[in-house]
Amino acid sequence: MITIIYESKAGHTLKYVEMLSKKLNIPFYSSKEASKKLKSNDKIIYLGWICAGKIKGINKIQNKYTVICYGAVGAYPYSDKYINELKMANSIDKPLFYLRGGIDYSKLGRFSKLLVQMVGKTMKDIDEKTQIMFKQGYNFVAEENLEKMIQYIQKNSNNI
Repeated sequence: MITIIYESKAGHTLKYVEMLSKKLNIPFYSSKEASKKLKSNDKIIYLGWICAGKIKGINKIQNKYTVICYGAVGAYPYSDKYINELKMANSIDKPLFYLRGGIDYSKLGRFSKLLVQMVGKTMKDIDEKTQIMFKQGYNFVAEENLEKMIQYIQKNSNNI
């Protein structure tokens, strides 16, 4: 059986996890819950949020479970270059799917809010929705963002 393990801060990752769980009819646990409920080498799908190029919680699961694939939830627009940077920075040797989350300023501390707003001001050539996201917050979570990940899991889960 496959299980989803996740780390979420503002709730974007958890929304993706809930959608993925429902679509594939598989259970999910936070990384803290998983350590009590799963065994080493169980098959998992891991989703975590991105902070400064690192996928949160990934180091807790990489050598403990059999990872089928990863989902990284972040605010930036999708790019192949960014995916490759994430794979390198997080030592990922399995498929990585980027899922655009967003920014929820109500869930950030004061320092984090200022930091995110400063990053937004330095970004060039960004679309209108991304500008709005950095100014006041925005949620890009959508079920269609999971399509490639779901196809991969359905096609490969029995072979892993």
